[in-house]
Amino acid sequence: MPLGSFSKRLVAAFGLALAGVAVALPAPGPSQAAGPRPLFKLPFPCGQQWTASTRSDHIPNPNSLDLMKVGGGSNNQPILAAAGGRVVKSAYDDGGGWHVRIDHGNGWQTRYLHMISAPAVSLDQTVVQGQLIGRVGSTGDSGAPHLHFEQIQDGTTVRSAFDGQLVTVEVGRSQVLTSHNCGGGGTPDLGVLDFYLSDDPASSQNTRAVIHYGNSPMIPVVGDWNGDGTDTVSAYDPTSGRFLLSNDPATGAAQYNFPYGNPGAVPLVGDWDGDGRDNVGVRMGNTFYLRTSPVTSGTETTVAVAYGDPADTPLIGDWDGDGVSNLGVTKPGSNLFYLRTSANNQPEATRTVAYGNPGALPLVGDWDGNGKDNIGVRMGNRYYFRTSEVSDSAEVTHSVAYGNGDGREIPIVGDWNGDRRNTQGIVY
Repeated sequence: MPLGSFSKRLVAAFGLALAGVAVALPAPGPSQAAGPRPLFKLPFPCGQQWTASTRSDHIPNPNSLDLMKVGGGSNNQPILAAAGGRVVKSAYDDGGGWHVRIDHGNGWQTRYLHMISAPAVSLDQTVVQGQLIGRVGSTGDSGAPHLHFEQIQDGTTVRSAFDGQLVTVEVGRSQVLTSHNCGGGGTPDLGVLDFYLSDDPASSQNTRAVIHYGNSPMIPVVGDWNGDGTDTVSAYDPTSGRFLLSNDPATGAAQYNFPYGNPGAVPLVGDWDGDGRDNVGVRMGNTFYLRTSPVTSGTETTVAVAYGDPADTPLIGDWDGDGVSNLGVTKPGSNLFYLRTSANNQPEATRTVAYGNPGALPLVGDWDGNGKDNIGVRMGNRYYFRTSEVSDSAEVTHSVAYGNGDGREIPIVGDWNGDRRNTQGIVY
């Protein structure tokens, strides 16, 4: 059965322009802040390497850094707080896209732009160094997945320093930086993915034993890979573009392990041919690539469908109950769901449905077991499931509190017990 999960709502885009005239950055001046610069860390998981660059027309000035992961796969990488502080901005605008600004006290702030989706932290939230605040994307005025990062002293963006060392980045000269944002441990520790699943749509507690499968920065994906009517949790590795799918994740083994699409693509799951088994796909730019060969096959066949804009959040669902998954999108900062009702190989027809608050995390699932997927959202720690059909103008909703909404959680939904209803889950 087609499912909605965080992993289907991610966005990719390509083509970042880094051109500029080679001029030297001004030498850093004496500190004007009320206190010393915090010991900032590179805002990525311990041990990762990122290339920092700038350009002459960089806004607000060439001290701003564009950071791209060495070896590719920047899209959806975790963004960590460079130092502890208080979130003073967590929002979307046309220039910075989804972005966060953190006040570290004593006149110092940091800014993180172009996140892939709504930040993992909220306004006025206190964060610690190394805490997940969002994921790399290409929203706003951006041509490819990257992180625009600034260290700000008394309101002015200044040359960044990590681990006490000023960067040497100038227009025309990049620098490879290694993250020591290690939580004090000094070794890479990206964390095992822990799945907390509930079979009860009204329960705020997990009803199943916790499943440990995959490691961050892997992205959770959910699907019925063998057609038994029950969904299982699996993972997608954005650094390699590889799916690790399991029929029994409690064993920790992946029955199906294969690459599909480019590293950093947005993973998708759906039943593209109506055979009762889910398959994988990816979204790159504004094109959905749907793998039509079975996950058990070493041969790859694909259907490609262009739909929406590159900055949109992709959705997958069976809107009409014919057993075949279809496409959809939401737009950044909007509460509108655009659901493609025509077959994937037919001219485009779309139904538009408003639901939830602008910028809420969208969900897709069959909440009542009628064979048709519907839409939902997560706001704070609550799931809101629209139980009236997407074709109805009247709105009926079921809601449940699940998790704590602290920004570290990845919401997922699935049919964990085979009763044909999708229910809630959380991944840490």
